[in-house]
Amino acid sequence: MNHSSGTIRQSATVIRVDAAEIEVEVCRPEACAACKAKSVCSEGGGEGKRMTLVNDGQGYRVGEQIQLVMRRSAGLKAVVIAYLVPVVLVVAALLIFQATPMSDTTAALLTLGILVLYFVIIRLLRGRINNQLTIEIEKEIEL
Repeated sequence: MNHSSGTIRQSATVIRVDAAEIEVEVCRPEACAACKAKSVCSEGGGEGKRMTLVNDGQGYRVGEQIQLVMRRSAGLKAVVIAYLVPVVLVVAALLIFQATPMSDTTAALLTLGILVLYFVIIRLLRGRINNQLTIEIEKEIEL
């Protein structure tokens, strides 16, 4: 993964193309090559991660190498939404509920309810969030 001037770049291979979208496979062989757990890894064990992106009409072909480009600020926003806010919500809710005379089980269930509500809200706002967290596609220059 290349990092330069406020962007994150990753090579990918086009594996499916249709009029509306393209499917790409992002492979990180350098991260998986020496890993002993790659056969049971949720990341694919070195086989690559598949993503579906909007076809912007640049004439992609199956097997073509492309660059996926994302602004660092968008990546940071995704990390905050997916990881930081839920952890803060859980810790804050547990601390608040522990200060009340309710049982631990009730406090845990209410905390899980808050977390579920957070993810439901994120799901309902996914269109707005997706507009802010865009991944651009650049064709690699063939020499």
